[in-house]
Amino acid sequence: MNSRELEISFQRHATSKIKSIDDLLKVTSMGFRGEALPSIASISEVFIRTANNNLQGNESKISGGEVQFTRPAPRPQGTTFQVRDIFYNVPARKKFLKKKEVEARHIYQMVRKYMLGYPEIGFTYNQNGEEKKRLTSESLEERIISVMGKSYKNNVLPIRYTKGRYNVSGFVGNLNLVKKRRGEQFIFLNGRAIQDKLLNSAVMSSYKTVLARGEFPFFLVNIEMPQDGIDVNVHPAKLEVRFQDEWRVYHVIKAAVSLVMKDILSVIPDLQFSSNFNKYAGRSKETDWLKFKPAEPSFIPDEVPPHQKDGNDFDIAPGTQQNFIERVNQISASGEKELPIVGETFWQIHNKYILTEIKGGLIIIDQHVAHERVLFEKAVLAMSGKGFSSQALLFPVTIKFQPEEYARFPEIVSYLEKIGFQMREFGENTIIVEGVPSDISQGVEEKVIREVLEFYCEHEYMKSEVLDLIAATYSCKAAIKAGDSLNPPEMKVLIDQLFHTEHPYYCPHGRPIIVNLGIEELDKRFERSW
Repeated sequence: MNSRELEISFQRHATSKIKSIDDLLKVTSMGFRGEALPSIASISEVFIRTANNNLQGNESKISGGEVQFTRPAPRPQGTTFQVRDIFYNVPARKKFLKKKEVEARHIYQMVRKYMLGYPEIGFTYNQNGEEKKRLTSESLEERIISVMGKSYKNNVLPIRYTKGRYNVSGFVGNLNLVKKRRGEQFIFLNGRAIQDKLLNSAVMSSYKTVLARGEFPFFLVNIEMPQDGIDVNVHPAKLEVRFQDEWRVYHVIKAAVSLVMKDILSVIPDLQFSSNFNKYAGRSKETDWLKFKPAEPSFIPDEVPPHQKDGNDFDIAPGTQQNFIERVNQISASGEKELPIVGETFWQIHNKYILTEIKGGLIIIDQHVAHERVLFEKAVLAMSGKGFSSQALLFPVTIKFQPEEYARFPEIVSYLEKIGFQMREFGENTIIVEGVPSDISQGVEEKVIREVLEFYCEHEYMKSEVLDLIAATYSCKAAIKAGDSLNPPEMKVLIDQLFHTEHPYYCPHGRPIIVNLGIEELDKRFERSW
């Protein structure tokens, strides 16, 4: 700036980009009200030194909003701001400042957003006289690694998606970068860092089937769209924006991230299965996930139930543990085709977990949630099709509801009937259950129905969510339990079915099914250096 511009730069609205009311409808700059410089100068001491392209340098000091001096001072072209003693003249506000370390962390989090938002710009960050970061112009992927750490190398997946007037780019992290706390989720709209719960949920919903409860992935999403579809004039901090069609933006972002998530081996890279296993699971890295279909069954049951004759089902339909064991024994005795396996050997640990070898180390599978995932996806297919067969109860079960519960019960009857429940009215606010799914254990039918109704009454579910809720509750009650003993053929069948499901890594309730112990982790535990 020249001397005249320097003199007026700290007056309110002097740097505003708004020249007419219409300009508020197409704000393209990060700031536009001209409030930032006078605001910071009013509660601190600000030193500024600046020179224009003619190298006519000047400096100024503003304290508590008052100009102390303006005078010539040499410097290269550009501007340097220095802010000191913040809130020195507002003691009521200053006493609420946290410890220096906490405030420094807040400052760095703000600077980090700019570093990630503008990878083409170099940054130097100093704290207490010590240089913490020095960044040169680089690509976005390189900037993520520079700012977030070397562990992000090879663990971020690129986003490239265009739909009409919307362009979405950036990176999402695979499951190696998942953390138990928020703070590594970044959304930029036309270069502006924003906070938006709806857009955040658009990304998170794409991770829904592979994340456990309370886990948060890394993502950096850049959205480019016309200015006439957004309003940034919502809050002085300009972190909040309003969209003309926010649900269209939501679905564009979700589609962009979902395309990346389809390559499950990139999302979960540490699970490196052998080529022998990949041919069964249909999940090699070369698979075109947009055209993915489950691998052909390794054996075909003697009789395929009517509801399983659509080409989307799995090899077998394990029911209760008894039916599961009987079917495996039939397979072994009949000499049918060999079951697909992950490794050569399986072990069951404490009648809870299945252990086997993979290319990169070991995996441990929770048998209950693995079977739960298989039954869940079968139940969802059944409710979308002709449904499960029902098994008549020798002694029908009577269930009495509260009036407000019974009023909502008819809304879920059709879904319950799809998975095999047969019910009829039986007096005031009462039903009688005459048939149940063949897979379900005796005595839990009332618990399943009540649990589904309770969740349904508590939340307003969409149709797809009702299907998932009922299928998840059913599968949890029908799956084999921790403590049930399985022999090697049974374990092979269960694992084969698990990896024929769409999402074999987390159960419908968000619990992990598989824990991977990589060879590097084992070497580290045994203090091996080679």
